[in-house]
Amino acid sequence: MENDILIDFRFAAKEKPRFGELFLITGEEHPKFPARNKAFAQLAPLGFEQLDDFFGILNSEESGDDVLIWLFPMINGEEVFHNSGPFDAIRLSYSALRNAPATISLLQDCFHTLKALPDVEVEFEGAAISDFNPVQKKADEIVAHWRANHIEPGSEQSLLIDEEDEDDDWEEDEDWQEEDDWDEDAGDQKEK
Repeated sequence: MENDILIDFRFAAKEKPRFGELFLITGEEHPKFPARNKAFAQLAPLGFEQLDDFFGILNSEESGDDVLIWLFPMINGEEVFHNSGPFDAIRLSYSALRNAPATISLLQDCFHTLKALPDVEVEFEGAAISDFNPVQKKADEIVAHWRANHIEPGSEQSLLIDEEDEDDDWEEDEDWQEEDDWDEDAGDQKEK
């Protein structure tokens, strides 16, 4: 099951935001990238911080993922790295498995604040949406799925799910042809 909720906010206005405008969500202006307008400053109360090339809202609680919500700048439908823009969209990413169900309210606040920006179109799972209901429904489905499997979203156990899946893949896919080499080395050591 896909546990990440991805919401894209496309900028329909002719003048697209650059890194300087987007950086205003941190509550500060970037010294090297001056903002041309202050529209993103209204997002500062949400608590985004710059995390490398992206932005995120850090988790202050003991449980759940380190970053509650990620915000990625996008160009032509792709998340971009080391890019000053202009960006034609931004993406919010939220893990309904790795975060406690109550934190969905923060995603909802982000949704409404971003949707209120001028000339923004919102897309979720390939379809345009006008309210948070489809996102909430998806989050509820993910939470119900994991609870049915005796895993509480946001718990220590939920944080290990991806690692366990990777370990299982490794065990199934790994081909141990080197085993013969190990036997030869062991034989060489016995001969000496």
